[in-house]
Amino acid sequence: MSEQPSLPIKTARNIALKYGWDQVIIVARKVGEPGREHVITYGFGQANSEAAARAGNAIKHHLMRWPHALFSSALRVVGVGRDNDHPRFLSVALNTVPDDDDIRMVHDMLCPPTHSPAEVDRGA
Repeated sequence: MSEQPSLPIKTARNIALKYGWDQVIIVARKVGEPGREHVITYGFGQANSEAAARAGNAIKHHLMRWPHALFSSALRVVGVGRDNDHPRFLSVALNTVPDDDDIRMVHDMLCPPTHSPAEVDRGA
């Protein structure tokens, strides 16, 4: 199966120009298997561009639960495989040597915090 293409930033720019918006934030999700999420932002001029980027990062972190470290990390997964000697282990190939922050980020992505409905209502 081919990978879902990312949305180009020009898609958000075209919406801004066509409809007269100063900032455009697009959230796209592919549910099911394989699932995927994508956020693009566009702002007219530097101040609006920075504001749209901050809003996009807030959406990614607070609503979609992406860890902050993911926003600035150059770390990318280039392969995943089984460890035949240890059936519960996975081997993950990365594009670069991870530092401690990268390893914590991967851990946080694989073990997200769980919250009760009451905690979610309070803004967890």
